[in-house]
Amino acid sequence: MRDILDHESFSPETLLINKDPHLLYAGQICDNPYWKFSSHKHDNLSEIVHICAGKGTFTIDGTTYEVSQGDTLIYNKDVLHEEWSNPYQPLKTYFCGVTNLSIAGLDDLHIIPSGIEPVIRRNKYSSKIETLIAEIFDEAALKADGYEKVSKHLLISLITLIYRILHLHPSDISAESRDSLAHRIKEYIDKHYTKSLSLEDLAEAFFISPYYLSHVFKEETNLSPIHYLITRRMGEAKRLLVSTNLKVREVAQLVGYDNPNYFTMLFKKFTGESPKHFKIKHSEKLHYPNTKEGPYSK
Repeated sequence: MRDILDHESFSPETLLINKDPHLLYAGQICDNPYWKFSSHKHDNLSEIVHICAGKGTFTIDGTTYEVSQGDTLIYNKDVLHEEWSNPYQPLKTYFCGVTNLSIAGLDDLHIIPSGIEPVIRRNKYSSKIETLIAEIFDEAALKADGYEKVSKHLLISLITLIYRILHLHPSDISAESRDSLAHRIKEYIDKHYTKSLSLEDLAEAFFISPYYLSHVFKEETNLSPIHYLITRRMGEAKRLLVSTNLKVREVAQLVGYDNPNYFTMLFKKFTGESPKHFKIKHSEKLHYPNTKEGPYSK
């Protein structure tokens, strides 16, 4: 299915949600000036992030955005994104993962059409968005009687409010397409990052010299192609460590490393902590409403 909504379809009056959304998890980022999450995507959910305080840099589908208090970010299924907190004005955010979502006119697990700007800037409804997503977080964390029904209705209210904002601000919802060589190289790496890739392999795929490929890519992204490849792998590794019960060696293999010791060394170099420590530390900040024990119970 193609995303086919036009501006009139953003009206909350005509919004048709075919399936009730399920809250997969809710979480919070705070008190971490050096927090960052490398490039990753979700193939089984969409995600909503709201900035409550601080500033950060978010790259979504190849475009970098500076975000601050009151901004809301939306990640459709399979959209690559990476996030950094400003160390001098650390981020405080609420976020939630949504599954079982189907909106008329959109692909499943798409909250907004693919061509729409994924950052909703601070507006008169920002405080309402923060209230709703904070309540979603509380419901997931406390698991009081009836929390699943309450979470569902809060999610529907949140999505409807997002459509109200998009309907009122049509000039802010169109994103430019990108077809530069650097962007195509990045897309190729994103698609093949689990395979063994060298600079020569990339150059051969694009019929250009390794030197020229590296120059073009770094000029636009400020990263070498191989550095971006490792960053992409580390981002996916972080996601798998936090959201699954996979062992470190299994995660290493899934992101392209046959040697788990080498993977652990790289992970620690890029993140400052071991994969095992990262898993324990960050899984504690996620609340999964559909289990009493959490995602890592046996």
